[in-house]
Amino acid sequence: MAAPLTELGFYTLAGAPDSPRELIAEVAQAEELGLGSVFISERFDLKEAATISGAVGAVSNHIRIVTAATNHNTRHPLVTASHATTMHRLTGGRYVLGIGRGIAPMFDAYGIPKITTAQMEDFAGVMRRLWHGEMIFGHDGPIGSYPVLRLNPDFDEDIELSLVAFGPNTLALGGRAFDHVVLHTFFTDETL
Repeated sequence: MAAPLTELGFYTLAGAPDSPRELIAEVAQAEELGLGSVFISERFDLKEAATISGAVGAVSNHIRIVTAATNHNTRHPLVTASHATTMHRLTGGRYVLGIGRGIAPMFDAYGIPKITTAQMEDFAGVMRRLWHGEMIFGHDGPIGSYPVLRLNPDFDEDIELSLVAFGPNTLALGGRAFDHVVLHTFFTDETL
């Protein structure tokens, strides 16, 4: 293995892959190079984040696994919280749940509501509460209204959250409520 480059990461299955199995060789090479993170961008085709995350966890030993990103509004909060807890334990703490705003025109076409900054902040707070075993009664916030949200009262998980960010509001949110910010790949060198 080369000298570790843990501050560097890469997107697996970049672009439009022919098969999700391509990630097996990509992740093996990334670990051989000593890269620190594998980023998973979710698409509504061959790149469903929960499945891809599990596959990366199964074929890797060291690399951090980061969804960059999935959208909080395409799954029930309990499904997402349970997925993250499962991945966290499956990978020995290498999993980071990353969310983003998604692509507004695509959401419009599919009838999925647009994501707001308030929703992402509310989502982060709900995830952390669930991961620490809290039973949430009567949640009525930007992510929705839920009579009861609960995973397991014995949970005390410190699962990291990341946020894919473009603009100043989302960057500020990342600093307030998330552990990491993933700068979008569309940023130019001048922007950075």
